[in-house]
Amino acid sequence: ARASRGQHPQAAMAAAAVLTSAAGVVALLDEPAPQLKVHALRSLDALVDRHWAEISAAVTAIEALYEDDEFEERELAALVASKVFYHLGEMDDSMQYALGAGGLFDPTSSSEYAQTIMAKMIDTYIAARNASEPVEVDPKLVEIVERMLERSMVDGRTEHTIGMALEMQRLDKLEEAVRRSDDSAASLAYAVRVTHKLVTSKKFRLETLRKIVSLYEAVPHPDYIAVCEILMFLDDPGKVADVLVGLIKEGGDKLLMAYQICFDLFENQRQRFLLDVSAKLPATKDPKKPDGKPKAEAEGDAAAEGVKPEGGDATAEGGDDAMETDAAE
Repeated sequence: ARASRGQHPQAAMAAAAVLTSAAGVVALLDEPAPQLKVHALRSLDALVDRHWAEISAAVTAIEALYEDDEFEERELAALVASKVFYHLGEMDDSMQYALGAGGLFDPTSSSEYAQTIMAKMIDTYIAARNASEPVEVDPKLVEIVERMLERSMVDGRTEHTIGMALEMQRLDKLEEAVRRSDDSAASLAYAVRVTHKLVTSKKFRLETLRKIVSLYEAVPHPDYIAVCEILMFLDDPGKVADVLVGLIKEGGDKLLMAYQICFDLFENQRQRFLLDVSAKLPATKDPKKPDGKPKAEAEGDAAAEGVKPEGGDATAEGGDDAMETDAAE
């Protein structure tokens, strides 16, 4: 232990690999000099996975260092305590000290300890976010969860991020994941599938689908067929009518898409919804009759106004000529 007092943390870890006991390092926790305590904690952090049983006897002293506001390496003490409690099977205590470790706890680490405690944190956060009554969430827990989500987005794990965001009821993170993805349309399609499959709260499911519709509208080439399917689920015939009118005005392929949407709506056999959509569509006039009236009705109006129907003058003139001929004879 005396030979390693001035070592760099990496050298301490190398030395830890050949130590057969942690007793000497644990004894340094009783030294009055803060530098020795810091050195002891760094060494214990490297030893804890193999010598946690010995170190657990000093966990009270380690906790005391974390609670000492004047101790400069409180986060390191919290990390060591967290690992000790993890090996003892005390997951709640381990998670709390991991939260106290701040940036020293790496939620993206592949170690069994980090993965287990991160899973515990996520479950705790999800439970709090999905509680029927508002629950105050530890800001440190929120920070670590958001660090994990950020790392997931940086790594390009968009679908994983979307799934976690939905479980956590974080629509802001859902939106961020979609906007930062390489293929927004595919990400939104995945979000729709997961929403129907994973989200059990009806209220949150409807909020999520409305958010997805708004995100669809923001992409360069929206999938209007998917949008209208969602709007039908949301029972929003007015919005469907608006989409159809917009597609018809654009014409071309968009007109064909409007027809496809209509066929899809018909196949769903929701008569009331179809009638509601139809009622929301603007009225159209027959292009051959600008006034929109049937032919019989139009001719009746013309007769009432003393206007001769088409072909009437020719007939009348023909009749006069015939009469004049008969009189001449």
